[in-house]
Amino acid sequence: METACRLFYFQGYQATGINQIIEEAQIAKSSLYQHFASKELLLNEYLETNRIIWMTNLFDFTSDYAEGIDKILRFFDYRMHLLKTHEFKGCTFSRVVYEQPNLNESSTNIIKKHKLGIKEFIATQLLAIKPLPKAKLDETVNLVFNLAEGGVLQSTLFKDTQPLIDGQKTLARLLKEI
Repeated sequence: METACRLFYFQGYQATGINQIIEEAQIAKSSLYQHFASKELLLNEYLETNRIIWMTNLFDFTSDYAEGIDKILRFFDYRMHLLKTHEFKGCTFSRVVYEQPNLNESSTNIIKKHKLGIKEFIATQLLAIKPLPKAKLDETVNLVFNLAEGGVLQSTLFKDTQPLIDGQKTLARLLKEI
């Protein structure tokens, strides 16, 4: 799984063949198919594994910060950290969506679960700042989420964290008005 994760992320799902995974992982083909009957099932495990690791690392990365403003701003630092440590390759989950426009339902559901988990994290931090009516909370969550997602996309394109830094500064100003 470790080999598949590395190859899927750095090369892309389509560009990574089962034979390459088998060769680099130094396992028998039958061993791989014993655990994963198809490449699609391997993709689902890749996504689920990354979803769990990503969220766990987000909570670890922000654990020393106060709930609310500090933690939500630190979320942007986490996104910058990921980009820098992954050679500005972008978001694991967005990369799969871009690469596989007709993505199967189970993979799509894992990606949606991940993105909704991020929105839940954001909502929790916003509510720690101030109780908000549901409509205002949803609107603000989507704004913060889109600032981060757009920042990641631009940072990936330009291989520079400045778009995320700009988004973080914009968010800091916005949070003062809440």
